[in-house]
Order: sequence, then structure tokens, then C-alpha cells
Amino acid sequence: MAEAVTTRRFTPKAGCPRCTALDTARRRARATHDRSAETDARVLIKKHMRGEHGTVLEAGWT
Repeated sequence: MAEAVTTRRFTPKAGCPRCTALDTARRRARATHDRSAETDARVLIKKHMRGEHGTVLEAGWT
């Protein structure tokens, strides 16, 4: 297995509908000041990026 790439920025992967949906949910939650939903989306993004794209998002990623 290839080693994961590490980054501090989240950029949805082109063509990945799950990345787009999770990013939309995170942005919507942030815009409505729903910190719980924003946290949920961030956790799901982090798990998705590691599992599907081999990218580890470092602590404090944006």
C-alpha cells in the first residue's frame, strides 16, 4: 500500500461526488453557525479523504 499524502488544506477531489457533498455540508453548517454539524462534516471529510484518496488531513486543516 502506498504511503498517504499529508496536507493542511481540504480541496474536494475533482469528479468525486462524496467530496463535493461533504464540502457543501461543511460550508452550509459554517454559514449557519451550526458548529455541531460542521464538526460532523469535518470528521466525515477526514475519514473519506484517508480511506478513498489516501490523503491525511493534518490537525487544524482548513
